[in-house]
Amino acid sequence: MELVDIIENVRQKVVLDERIKELTNIQNDVKKIIREGVAELGVENENGHIVVAINDEVSGVNNVMQQRKVSKSLDIDVAEEILKAKGIHEKCIKMVPVLDEDEIMSAYYEGTITEEDIDSMFPAKVSWALVMPKG
Repeated sequence: MELVDIIENVRQKVVLDERIKELTNIQNDVKKIIREGVAELGVENENGHIVVAINDEVSGVNNVMQQRKVSKSLDIDVAEEILKAKGIHEKCIKMVPVLDEDEIMSAYYEGTITEEDIDSMFPAKVSWALVMPKG
């Protein structure tokens, strides 16, 4: 490989990145229009999804669906309020041991653990990023 090969591929990557950005913007605009259409013309099915039957032979798409997803997560403030009122707050707390990095470093400075121990406990991880600054 020669420098000219790298330059040629850098140019191609810059063009591709710009095209991908443009196409992603267009795709997002198209999705927004489809979502608006589904909200306006769709019918809720038995699972709570909003569906529009299109039966389009060109794309092969039969239905467009705004899929309903429900997730639950613990509202800590509400849970603590309820558990305290029921007198079981302390029972519902799980203590999880966590190593204190400050104490580990303190032990190193005191000479209790060695630099080799520290290097083993905190292994270096190398990562790479392809960066092409302009200007």
